Amino acid sequence: MSEPEALVSFDDVHFSYGRTEVLHGIDIEVPAGAITGLLGPSGHGKTTMVNLVVGALIPTSGMITVLGEKAPPRKVKTQIGYMPQADALYEDLTATQNLRFFGSLYGMSRKALDEGIPRVLDVVSLPVAGERKTVSAFSGGMKRRLSLAVALLHSPRLLVLDEPTVGLDPLHRVRLWNAFRQMAESGSTLLITTHVMDEAVNCDDLVMLHEGQVIARGTPEELVARSGKANLEEAFLDFEDRETGDLNISDTSDELGTGTTGRRKGTHA
Repeated sequence: MSEPEALVSFDDVHFSYGRTEVLHGIDIEVPAGAITGLLGPSGHGKTTMVNLVVGALIPTSGMITVLGEKAPPRKVKTQIGYMPQADALYEDLTATQNLRFFGSLYGMSRKALDEGIPRVLDVVSLPVAGERKTVSAFSGGMKRRLSLAVALLHSPRLLVLDEPTVGLDPLHRVRLWNAFRQMAESGSTLLITTHVMDEAVNCDDLVMLHEGQVIARGTPEELVARSGKANLEEAFLDFEDRETGDLNISDTSDELGTGTTGRRKGTHA
């Protein structure tokens, strides 16, 4: 059976926390076999969108379809790999023990675990030969890599990764993005949130978000060309200016110096 053209679709999706609406009529599709990035500052809807995809939240209105099923995707949940921003690991267990536990939740056999655990630990560059160290002794970067290994272990069709490289050094960031590219070329579908421009350029498709709305969409090259700017960071700020009409960027100078998307005056963190 061939893959559907889009593994995830948002159809006029709105979401509110209490009386505050944080997503406003989102309409996007996530194509199969590609890396789709959700790009925007913190607090502008990226994490809310991925939580809706994995069923952790329910839309206030509109419809989300995941792997052919209306969200929340209960029937296809074992075909989804999810890495949240906050590491959900058992700190009193080793890396391998964590992987065996989470793999068992996906119904993986002992043989599949024996084969899969070394594979994913190699992908995330987390050596555990003769391990005795529990996760409580891991650095923040090691915990992030183990969380990614958990998401990859059962070879899901759809990977949903929320800021997967936060806390990682530049070398491990590059290695993981190389691995993401290999996964997409092998047919996996990745939905990744980021606020880092250096990472966003590696996506096949980018959805730019500002205050819960899509302000632009396309490949990184298309977005730069449409904006008439020199690079993706300037393109994002240009599309944001068109949305807000606010040309005051004084509040963003520090963040822009780090290669991340900045915040305009009046936007929330």
